[in-house]
Amino acid sequence: MGVISGNRNADEVELTLINEDDGVSQYLYVGFDIDLFKDDLESYTANLRAHKPSVFVICEHGDEIDEIRPLVVTLSYDEMASYVEVDEPVFDIPIPSDIYHWVESYVLENYRPEERKKRRREKWADEFLKPSLRPLPDG
Repeated sequence: MGVISGNRNADEVELTLINEDDGVSQYLYVGFDIDLFKDDLESYTANLRAHKPSVFVICEHGDEIDEIRPLVVTLSYDEMASYVEVDEPVFDIPIPSDIYHWVESYVLENYRPEERKKRRREKWADEFLKPSLRPLPDG
């Protein structure tokens, strides 16, 4: 399984049989778009920083028992994880360099990490652990 980038404006996905050997068929699916969204910038950044940056091909089960077919192609960890949670087959494919550079440019242009804020310490714990100041009973 692999991903090939290209510029093609297709309204629908086209399927072409490219190889068949010993009952195993290999298909080329053309027409999937990878869209980038500003609310997924954190997810794209994590993907680019990962040990193995990937394009995630999310599939669905077909009509045949062993058949799966692509449904969504994404670079978002969050989107990929949402499909994994509902047991859809997901494949992580090494990201081609031209797609890597395209998403990297998008992230560099748009991503601004949130400034970390120091947590304020809660005082209830200090009050709870202080010894009681009640007078001792006379004995």
